[in-house]
Amino acid sequence: MRLAAQAKMGYYPTPDSVTPIIARHFKRQREGLIRILDPCAGEGTAVKIIGEHLAAEKFGVELDQERGARAKEILTRCLVTDYRNTRISHGSFSLLWLNPPYDWEARDSDLETSERYEKSFLRDCIPYLCSNGILVYLIPQKRLDSRIAKILSYRFHEISVFRFPEEEYRAFKQIVLFGVHKSKPDIDESVEEYLRKCGEMKAVVPYLPENPAHIYEVPLSTVRKGFVFRSKDIDPEELAGEILEYGLFPQIKEMTTPLRMVEKIRPIMPLRHGHLAQILACGLMNGVVWDRERRNPLIVKGVTKKIVKHSVEIEGDMEKHIERDEIKILIRAFDRNGELLTIE
Repeated sequence: MRLAAQAKMGYYPTPDSVTPIIARHFKRQREGLIRILDPCAGEGTAVKIIGEHLAAEKFGVELDQERGARAKEILTRCLVTDYRNTRISHGSFSLLWLNPPYDWEARDSDLETSERYEKSFLRDCIPYLCSNGILVYLIPQKRLDSRIAKILSYRFHEISVFRFPEEEYRAFKQIVLFGVHKSKPDIDESVEEYLRKCGEMKAVVPYLPENPAHIYEVPLSTVRKGFVFRSKDIDPEELAGEILEYGLFPQIKEMTTPLRMVEKIRPIMPLRHGHLAQILACGLMNGVVWDRERRNPLIVKGVTKKIVKHSVEIEGDMEKHIERDEIKILIRAFDRNGELLTIE
């Protein structure tokens, strides 16, 4: 089964017969903007059905190029990339549809020390939900281990667990879990124990009812201004579309025309080595530069590069991934003997 999962990138779409039944478990609180997110959207079919049921905007992220291209055609927006290569506003979605790949995250290393996608997707995507937002979590029943049970019980309340309808359940023994995002996380040991027993096949888990007794009210999305949903990489097709729709800056010609120094500027204090390095790196002194004694000409080229440094901070059951931009200065020069000098 694992080799098959790798071949299809762990992709197991929710059966078409199951998604409409799940949709009956939700209703709107009131009129207004609702956004729903599927961070492993596949072809976008499931989130489209849920979105149409709730009259919501439908967002997806899909790693596979072919599936992502099809999802783009039916969703409000779909990013074709790894979900970890995105910038998405936290607390901006009313419903999170989470059917993660069924596989290990680090496939080429020791499986005992690696992490399964079912857990990493859950942990990383919870922050996208607004307060009282709804989680729909679809995984094989035996994957509901003690670590996942702890995360779920700490972050969600009003939790319900159902097996897929009997015929569909036979294939991969999948369950669907509903939960409401807590405004303030806290420990609920009784819920944690129940979820753990569900995963150990020691608790009674009913089949998904076609006519649910409890309906979850989906809240409105809270983030309106400054909403961000984009890839960290620039998609050439999306950029071309933006230019066609909005055009270029009217000052683009001025922005791309080299500036000319028409007057001399004398600093109040002597420039330090760091100032000189920045001037060189910014390109203001590109070309031939003479040393103090005007005996040794140098051909200089300055470059500045932005480097993103990544770090991880652990807070309770959550990992905070932090990216910091650092500007690196690089200056290259050739002397009259053809020797290359590099200053970093």
